Amino acid sequence: MPRMDLGDGFTETVQFELPDLAGAVRLATRLRTCWAVFVSDADGVAIVDAMPGTSPADLASLMRTVESWVEEEALCAIRFELDGRVYVLEAGNADWSAVPRPVVTEPA
Repeated sequence: MPRMDLGDGFTETVQFELPDLAGAVRLATRLRTCWAVFVSDADGVAIVDAMPGTSPADLASLMRTVESWVEEEALCAIRFELDGRVYVLEAGNADWSAVPRPVVTEPA
């Protein structure tokens, strides 16, 4: 979904980058009860666009909700774009047990 440009780099959406499409769908499911959301997968990058509304309190509520979700998912951090700038939202600790480990073979 194209974001509406409000001039001077300001947009009416926040764009969250997720590690996979399944995670993007889970986040969108959480957010859709309060905000308009759109999920896309462009060039292998899963994106959730959320429209927080016009009040600063609504944006703050959206960001707190996403922060809680990031912690629950044990992602540690995700990138997001707001008003043409990229930020990192950090929450909780990474679940390293969920990260695939490369297979190391012994030399023959």
